[in-house]
Amino acid sequence: MSHKIKKWAFLLLLIFIAVLVLAINQFTNTIYDLNLYEYFKYSQDLSEDEINYLKEKNTLYYTSDNNAPPFSFKDKYSGLYKGFILDYVTALSIELNTEIEFVPRVWEDAIQSVISGDADMIELYPSEDRKRYMEFTESIYELRAIIMTRNNQQEIIHVMDLKGLKVAIEAGDYANEYIKNIIPDIEIINTTDYLEAVNKLLSNEVDAIIGDEPILIYFTNNLSIEEQVNILEEPLYEMDICIGVNKAEAKLVNIVNKAILDLKRNDFAPKIQQKWFGLSAPIHKDKINAQIMFLLIIILSLFAMIVAGISVWTYFLKKQVVKQTDELNDSKNDLQLTLDAISDFLIVINENGLIENVNKSFSDWLSKDKDDIIDCSFKDIPLLNSLDINTDEIGNEAVYKGRLYNYYITSLESGNKRILVSIEDKTNEIISSRQMLQHNKMIAVGQLAAGLSHEIRNPLGIIRNYCYVLKNKLLNNDPLIDKSLNSIESSVLRASKMVENLLNFSRSNNDEFSCINLKDAIKDIIALEKKSVEEKQINIIINCDENIEFCTKTESFTHIILNLLTNAIDSLHLGGSIVIDCYIVNNYLCIDFSDSGEGIEKENIEHIFNPFFTTKKAGKGTGLGLYIVYNELQKIKGEISVKSKVGEGTEFKLKFKIKEEQND
Repeated sequence: MSHKIKKWAFLLLLIFIAVLVLAINQFTNTIYDLNLYEYFKYSQDLSEDEINYLKEKNTLYYTSDNNAPPFSFKDKYSGLYKGFILDYVTALSIELNTEIEFVPRVWEDAIQSVISGDADMIELYPSEDRKRYMEFTESIYELRAIIMTRNNQQEIIHVMDLKGLKVAIEAGDYANEYIKNIIPDIEIINTTDYLEAVNKLLSNEVDAIIGDEPILIYFTNNLSIEEQVNILEEPLYEMDICIGVNKAEAKLVNIVNKAILDLKRNDFAPKIQQKWFGLSAPIHKDKINAQIMFLLIIILSLFAMIVAGISVWTYFLKKQVVKQTDELNDSKNDLQLTLDAISDFLIVINENGLIENVNKSFSDWLSKDKDDIIDCSFKDIPLLNSLDINTDEIGNEAVYKGRLYNYYITSLESGNKRILVSIEDKTNEIISSRQMLQHNKMIAVGQLAAGLSHEIRNPLGIIRNYCYVLKNKLLNNDPLIDKSLNSIESSVLRASKMVENLLNFSRSNNDEFSCINLKDAIKDIIALEKKSVEEKQINIIINCDENIEFCTKTESFTHIILNLLTNAIDSLHLGGSIVIDCYIVNNYLCIDFSDSGEGIEKENIEHIFNPFFTTKKAGKGTGLGLYIVYNELQKIKGEISVKSKVGEGTEFKLKFKIKEEQND
């Protein structure tokens, strides 16, 4: 909007305000002493439902103090009750077109009668304590409470001077509740009515009286004791008087409020005030010229509207900005939650090589708070520094601290030269795949061994039986025949032994412990590498007692010895040797596995059990053999140590506890 358009809009707004003020000025003549809330809330006529309510009630019972002139008191000549309240009740009855019966009671009983439902209405201060039992109408007039003392008590000039003194208060009067809150240690003497309180003051039974100003002034004048009493200049409090009704009759509040509004329109309360109180104790709020006040309020309100109108547009713009900002933040938070839920490492690096963002997986892996990683150079993090972040190739690999990682570099299209580095730890997957492959291979070998063993056993049995028959028939007939039969029988026995070894291998169970003969088990495992051993002419020496029994998981034990054997064979040249020493020391089974191979360099010793670590040439090894050995040892609660010297060989020491029964 241009500046010229804004100027004309502002001028039109001022004209509209001027016309509105003139209209409101006329309207204020009818509602000048009412607030707008009361006017608009109670200006309607009684509804049909409210009229039916009054008809059902037939008569409303209004109760009040039976001896509280000039509000309500019995005329000593006519014997009838009269006073300000009686006149107000009569006016309410006319406005509501309903009979209202006045029921005088001792003040405390009057309050209780409304609470119990014996009476419908009573005029009183709407205190917090009374609001628990009653609902209250709009104000009908304002009343103040005063403190009255004897003339000879000059030391009492303020309410706090009553501390520790005796004060008379009518039972049920709001002053009881008020005074206890400000002077807890005051001694209160409750009286039946105000007259009893005045008499107690004159007879020196109490030091002061607290009560409603018009009533105390009435008794002072009526008893002609103006010279004997003194009224403190500062009133104790000044509050609105409302009509209270029982909480169960809350509908009556709205009905009575409409009648109160009509009486306020006609200035009824100030008029009957003049009748009963003259000018001595005003019970209606002083007010300045209502038209001027209302006009001032309207002008201020309209000025506020102008300011508000100018501010509204700014407010809505700001609200939209805040809304969109919140949406962006929510979107950003949702994205971060998604990134944090990904197990791969995600790192955003800006063009200066600084880390802008990471996900939770990466910060947890570094054991650092995210805030400590942000704004660090990627070169300060060894894993990132080992990557080639300038590559555009897909599926790059890196090895860091014995673990294999795949990483991907993605350029972010956001105007800045930022990249997203995604790193996936493939170590466990590859190890699991390798172990599963080996496990499946062993199962396949076992199944093949079992099938072949059963098939071979039958012809071997036939050969053995017929060999036995031939020996009995042709024994000592010909040396060549005897030698041939012995050779056949020896070969059958050797083949049967091999079949038995294959069957034992096929029965291994990874989940259960079983007892094995240690020497036989090692021989059976060596037999699996017989071809490699013969090709390299390796001399294998087993130093083991024939009677050593060992309870273990057979498959795990097989993996351990087989991998150590394979590594030893790979390290040996033609004619090398492998020595396996088995012995028991202090309830521990020890197996020393040594070879005369190439040996391991000292700086590599601490890494040999890490996955993917290998000193073999590319394509000759996976780097998983000794890692599998270590893992399988954990399963059967074994220990391993290694000593090696380059050019002389390597020795692995295995240690298994056999004192107690081994369990899973």
